[in-house]
Amino acid sequence: MYNHLMVYCRKTMRYSPMKIARLMDVDLSTYQELEQGEVLMTFEQARRLAKIYDSNPNYFYEAAQQLDLLLTSRILIHILDADNERLKADLKDLKDKLRSDSQGSKPEP
Repeated sequence: MYNHLMVYCRKTMRYSPMKIARLMDVDLSTYQELEQGEVLMTFEQARRLAKIYDSNPNYFYEAAQQLDLLLTSRILIHILDADNERLKADLKDLKDKLRSDSQGSKPEP
């Protein structure tokens, strides 16, 4: 999931990722990871972006924080869904076992 603010600003100014990376004093792979939301942006990196685009660093920093929160929430939901399915299967197995135990231990008349 991309940091759309970074992409929008870069494309609006018609800058290449390489140029922004150079202006930020980071390598291209670091810039691409930031733009793709793969790593969390530091405030210093947000400050450097703001200087390039003559804007407030909080815009970039908060956008990165929100993206990180969204990605973390998606991962957490995926984990919880998997745990829920596992617990449902465990509960079904337990119910089946209890049914078979109760049918096998009925007193004879």
